[in-house]
Amino acid sequence: MTPEQSPITESELATLRADTPGAKARLHLDNCGASLMPVPVITTMQAQLQREIALGGYVAQEQQSDAHAAVYGSLAKLLGGTVEDYALTSSAVDAWSKAFYSVDFAPGDNLVTAFNEYCSNYVAFLQVAKNRGVDIRVARAGTDGALDVAHLESLVDGRTKLIAIAQVPSSSGQVNPVADVGRIARAHDVLYLLDACQAVGQLPVNVDEIGCDMLTGTSRKFLRGPRGVGILYMNARARARLEPVMLSNQAAAWVAADRYELRTDTRVHEDWERSMVNELGFGAAIDYLLAIGPARAFARTQALAASLREKLALVQGVVPTCPADATAAIITFNKAGLKAADIKARLHAEGVGVQIASVVHTRLDLEARGIDSTVRVSPNYYNSEAELERFLALIDGLK
Repeated sequence: MTPEQSPITESELATLRADTPGAKARLHLDNCGASLMPVPVITTMQAQLQREIALGGYVAQEQQSDAHAAVYGSLAKLLGGTVEDYALTSSAVDAWSKAFYSVDFAPGDNLVTAFNEYCSNYVAFLQVAKNRGVDIRVARAGTDGALDVAHLESLVDGRTKLIAIAQVPSSSGQVNPVADVGRIARAHDVLYLLDACQAVGQLPVNVDEIGCDMLTGTSRKFLRGPRGVGILYMNARARARLEPVMLSNQAAAWVAADRYELRTDTRVHEDWERSMVNELGFGAAIDYLLAIGPARAFARTQALAASLREKLALVQGVVPTCPADATAAIITFNKAGLKAADIKARLHAEGVGVQIASVVHTRLDLEARGIDSTVRVSPNYYNSEAELERFLALIDGLK
């Protein structure tokens, strides 16, 4: 076993937890919503804020131009691709929307998605269906509950402009077979947009292995960065086919009174005004994970999730609501006689953070399974086994 694959030790876990101020007073199991930030992220952000206080935002940005440029290199190291393939946006939704709305849909075109697609993405599908006459084709779940890849491929034809799916839906621990979808997209020469918002930071994600043309994610979830930063990956193939849906002085140079020139990298989708505090903090979050060793962190996160999923199902009255094939670090459940919102509120009073997944978030999936709302828990590598045991005891005691 190489050092990059060795388990995180108890002493290392103690250091990781000491690095997490929020963990001292709170049992945080909402990492797929927003994780607790570690000290290096916090101090990086505080230092940049102090520069802005002393110097103003523009000078403070100029002074940290090399550190900011390094964020793109860290992203490429973590996710694959090249530095030129990445842009930073204000959120994952902002990144996804800039990619999606840049697709030149025409009446009669279609897009292919999955039954467990996220609400923000699906309402965008509905809008282009309404305004541009685009057909939405939804790949179903198979008899095992997993995405039916053969059915997805059968939906692709000569008028398919885009395949757009999520790697991990927000309402369960399913993991879609994204590399299989990548092979389909390449075989049919169709652009492939992957929402990896819930996957980046908890699972291995490599754009070259997946075969996606575009990928979006966020700083605030399993990567443990601040809110207010999104990731947009877009490869050269996609950049050559897409016209940015909007331009700014960051995207294009005004080279003559009647002419502009676009950037040739993915930063053509960036805005000039941005939070350097947040983006430098995001870079620190990526570097923190790289220093731990992504494979080690992912292995611990998945082991904690597997143990919690198994033990939670044994608690009297608990009704698991994840599909049978769920393996990611998002675990959903209800408990007989209690509403999901009440469980969340009672856990909050005990200093425990969980979240609720609602039918409005992944309607096609949850509605088909008769689920209106469900409790959602999501451990990360810095959580301890003792915390999970305490959580299980609290759930067992809820009446």
